[in-house]
Amino acid sequence: MDWAKARAVLLIAFTVVNLMLAYFIWGPSAVLPGVSEASPQQVVDQVRATLAERSITLPTTVTVPRTPGPMRFLHVEYHPTPRFTQWPAELSDGNGAPVGTSGPRGAEGVQALKPTIDKETQAIVYQPAASGPAARDVKLDNPHQVQQVTDDYLRQEALLPAGAVFSDMLPQGDTGRLTVEYVPMFDGYPVFSGYVRADVSARGIETVRQLWVQPGAYTEAPPKAVRPAPEALLRLAGRLQNSGSKRLVIREIKLGYYANRSLTVTQADGVNGWDTVPVWRISLDTGEVYYINAFNGEWES
Repeated sequence: MDWAKARAVLLIAFTVVNLMLAYFIWGPSAVLPGVSEASPQQVVDQVRATLAERSITLPTTVTVPRTPGPMRFLHVEYHPTPRFTQWPAELSDGNGAPVGTSGPRGAEGVQALKPTIDKETQAIVYQPAASGPAARDVKLDNPHQVQQVTDDYLRQEALLPAGAVFSDMLPQGDTGRLTVEYVPMFDGYPVFSGYVRADVSARGIETVRQLWVQPGAYTEAPPKAVRPAPEALLRLAGRLQNSGSKRLVIREIKLGYYANRSLTVTQADGVNGWDTVPVWRISLDTGEVYYINAFNGEWES
């Protein structure tokens, strides 16, 4: 055997193999043959399969939003309304100042609807109980009609603030009612910290809850990267995997701003202001809604 020739052949072969490996690893594609980065749709499909293993359905009809660029914190404010010159005592903060609302038909309208305060959320609650102007023939299986009836009533009673945008229509479990929700918008994003929510039955408008905020401006803090929506869905799966044997269905996942009003600081003029954070809001077919901080992936209460 010609060992010198054999050695030369082996050296050439090893050199060729090393060059091929170097090309596959550091070449233009930067990946090994047959391996590529998952596409956004493949990621969603993988998340859908993981959710299904935990009895959570992500229908193919639900759009999973793409990840936007870096976002900022948003400052919002809750203003006591000056329109109510004769504020009912039960809606006062104890010093004669109104707790705040968008302002339905002046003091006369407030008295007629007999509003109360939800002590847990501090929202103002009106209970027309589907009587008078609130009595409507509603077909709950017709979302367009439900929204139209709700729009008409809220505008008629001046309960819908300027700039309010329809946000969602949430089922109320097995009660046979729907909650129609309106929120403020800022820079194209819904601001979930403020809302008007109307509970609607087949008889008409039953209850209206109102906690309205005014989006102000972005804070001076630098923009931060947003975690992707699929990650928020997986965090939801981890939270709900021990919640029972019932299969849950995801209705919607949406990016917006939110922070609980318990974080407020009251200024001298009675205005409450606080910073909201980008969140992924995930709603279920049960009517439950979850907020996941889009900066750090933590739950927002």
